[in-house]
Amino acid sequence: MRLPIALCLTLALVLLPATALAASVPPGFSSGLAGPVLTYVHLFGLLGLGLWLDMQGRGAPGTGAGLALAAGIIAGLLTRSGLHLPYTGLALEASLVVLGGLLAATLTLPAIVGLVMAAAVGALHGINLSQWGGPVTTNVLFWPGMLTGCVLVMSSGVGLSATLYQLGGGKASRLSGALIALLGLLMLLNVL
Repeated sequence: MRLPIALCLTLALVLLPATALAASVPPGFSSGLAGPVLTYVHLFGLLGLGLWLDMQGRGAPGTGAGLALAAGIIAGLLTRSGLHLPYTGLALEASLVVLGGLLAATLTLPAIVGLVMAAAVGALHGINLSQWGGPVTTNVLFWPGMLTGCVLVMSSGVGLSATLYQLGGGKASRLSGALIALLGLLMLLNVL
């Protein structure tokens, strides 16, 4: 009975006007914190990364999460200093499809491949988060706020993994992965 309620709450998050909420946040720490929490692609991408890292790390996702966060900060700072890579927005949306697919298939990768993938996904989030706020990101407190938001959402994904396993075992995790992949696909098709 709890699983349908959790799914309904997740779908309700999708319907919230995240861009309007994010635009109303004051610059600095608050805007950095709001980026990963109020933007769908970051919220579900980091939740999916946390879920997948927990599954990949078999209960110890710390190394992958730390690598993803470090890669995100470095890539975000490089982007702010002038390095721009094409198609990072599409790659970020595609990463939801990949992570969701890996979760849905309960597929674990070799450790080194998993770490490289975590770093790549983290870098994509960092690049896109450093651009979403425009001039707001020049505020020094934006970066600690962004890091805090990413840690909160990714660790929520790790905790959600344990909760889903208790609610419905592997089936609930596979279903959440399928939903994340579906959201990524809808974003790629410009439906969301």
